[in-house]
Amino acid sequence: IRSWTSLRMLIRFAAPVIMMLPFAWLYPTGSSQEEGTESKPFIDKAYEWADIIAGDWLYIRKYMPQDMSGKWIVTNTTTSEDVELCRSRGVEMLVTSTPRLEGRSFGTNVIEAVLVALEGTSRELSPERYAELLREVGFKPDVIWLQK
Repeated sequence: IRSWTSLRMLIRFAAPVIMMLPFAWLYPTGSSQEEGTESKPFIDKAYEWADIIAGDWLYIRKYMPQDMSGKWIVTNTTTSEDVELCRSRGVEMLVTSTPRLEGRSFGTNVIEAVLVALEGTSRELSPERYAELLREVGFKPDVIWLQK
């Protein structure tokens, strides 16, 4: 997908069908999260073409080629082992959308739950209130330069 037009068309026609599929068909669950995959030429080309790889970490890791020299990854939920994997494959920078706490970054849903609990409510907060709380507790995205 190389344009907004293509993305919109894909969503318009595929989303209604995709929404009917079992979750496990679309996203790795359980032990399948740890499975690697064979090299696929069209995926390898996409990784080779892009300077910045952005998306869900489980998919990035699953299809990540051995040589990621100079690439930047923007993702979610990574562990210290994931950081070392990126470093060993030559990734230059790893950015996660949430802060790294005790060696791992947590999913946005976890951070949202923490903020809602801090607010002392059980309801969703306004975007402005989330931003205020993030500033108050000092939560920022995690940026790691891996190749120094």
